[in-house]
Amino acid sequence: MAVYPALFVGLGIVVYAIAYFVYGKWYDKTAWQPDPKRPTPAHVYMDGIEFFPANKYVLYGFQFKGIAGLGPILGPFVALVYGWVPALIWILLGNFFIGWIHDYSAIMLTVRNEGKTMGPLTYEYISPRARNALLGFLLFYLILITAVFVLLCGLFFTIYPASVLGTFFVVLAGVISGALVYKARMSLIYATIIGLVIMAVGIALGIYFPVKYNNMMFWMFITCVYCFIGAVTPMLWYTQPVVFMASFPCIFGILLIIIAALASPATGVTIQQPAFITLYNPNVGPIWPILTVSIACGAISGWHSLVGTSGSGRQLDVETDALPVGAGAMLTEGLLALASLAAYMVLTGAATDILKLAKWAALVEGTTVMVPPILGGSAAVPFVQAFFAIWLELFAITIQMLVTRFFRLALAEVVAPVPSLRVIIGNKYVASAIGLAIGFAFAYTGAWINLWLLFGGSNQLLAGLALLLATMYLAREKRIKGPTLGPGIFMVVTCEAALLWEAYVFFKAVVLGKPIAKGTLANYPTIALGFNAIFGIIGIVLFILGLIVIFDWYKSYKAAK
Repeated sequence: MAVYPALFVGLGIVVYAIAYFVYGKWYDKTAWQPDPKRPTPAHVYMDGIEFFPANKYVLYGFQFKGIAGLGPILGPFVALVYGWVPALIWILLGNFFIGWIHDYSAIMLTVRNEGKTMGPLTYEYISPRARNALLGFLLFYLILITAVFVLLCGLFFTIYPASVLGTFFVVLAGVISGALVYKARMSLIYATIIGLVIMAVGIALGIYFPVKYNNMMFWMFITCVYCFIGAVTPMLWYTQPVVFMASFPCIFGILLIIIAALASPATGVTIQQPAFITLYNPNVGPIWPILTVSIACGAISGWHSLVGTSGSGRQLDVETDALPVGAGAMLTEGLLALASLAAYMVLTGAATDILKLAKWAALVEGTTVMVPPILGGSAAVPFVQAFFAIWLELFAITIQMLVTRFFRLALAEVVAPVPSLRVIIGNKYVASAIGLAIGFAFAYTGAWINLWLLFGGSNQLLAGLALLLATMYLAREKRIKGPTLGPGIFMVVTCEAALLWEAYVFFKAVVLGKPIAKGTLANYPTIALGFNAIFGIIGIVLFILGLIVIFDWYKSYKAAK
């Protein structure tokens, strides 16, 4: 009996609609009680750099594209080693009960606390020691993201030459439209239309004139240049408008896949992947805790708390915008994870066989199976392939722009107490270069899957810590705490276990003398083993730092109750 993606994509849309219009509105009014008349930090501390009120539609686009990276796209592919049913369950239930609540609460937490970010919030609500531990955690965590995303951006540019010009013109469209809105005071609608025209021309040029240069190191360096500029320039003039403009092709791509999936009974595209395979995969690990950290952003992500507290929370015009911006953007990302899973579902062969394909090739291959039938058939395949290559690159590089910015802010905060270090390492140019250089070196090892899971474990642990912070605020305000407390406890337990597992995997490789490495570094096993040892140590350090924050939170929570 043929099974079509339409059934499960339709189920996901219904689940997310209930999450927003029923659960979301109830939680909004019950827990946080937003007041549109209360001044937000965007107005109180407006400086035009970090604090400024933004239109809620612009902020939704910024929040969505700021949180949506490769986690909800490639994560479901990794999860396919257990079967598509476990991945689907986690994407739906994780987002319904944990994901959107986390994102919304993070934004409201910073809005109600004078625009403070995760470090100061941890200092105030938990302890100075927890704040120091969290900052250390953030530095390692952001380096891991940099390693993964710089590697993948370089690969996408190398494998898919059509993405080179397409990405450049999206950045150009963002800069021009941002200048028109904020400098020339042009209407947002007209500036957006101009940006969309520039972007469409660039994407078309990329498709018809691909820039072919088979040197991944070069493209990794180009990625670093884009991200360095984003880290050192005011957010208003580069990062925010670029991320906003990138949201249009990204959302369009999601809609294409969703529509194609819903049309699958008519087009005859069926699910080919097995529903369930195993509870343990020797290449990845046990289904718990690995499944929840492999889909790194599609269900819940700590990265979103950084975007919410350091970005969107400081740009929120009125408190009532928090629900459409925070919850709306996260549930849209849930659709992205659902769309990606649907694209993988239609690929033939067992999941373990598909792993022989490159992860990025699997997504593009899936879209070329599902989407062309609704666009006229096989003639549309080259255009679909080129568009989704650009689509992947945009999801990766715009996130890395924000990652680099947040790394230099976190590093500056860490070295602030030491005057000599503050002057040199705290400099925004130096700090940005340090983060990109270390991430570049880690990416060079090629230990992609294990770095991904190590990043996923630290990423989801940060989400658990953010939920516990929100619980502290709600406890002090004598508001309902269950919707954040339960998910927070589940996430910290799960992710601490995942970090220990990945540390074990890296140390096992060192002990056995079998390095986890690919590419050029695989020819130098001693150096590769050295990096494996470093990654194992990072896993243990992240585990300990997380444990410190959790322990101090428990003491503060008891006192707050």
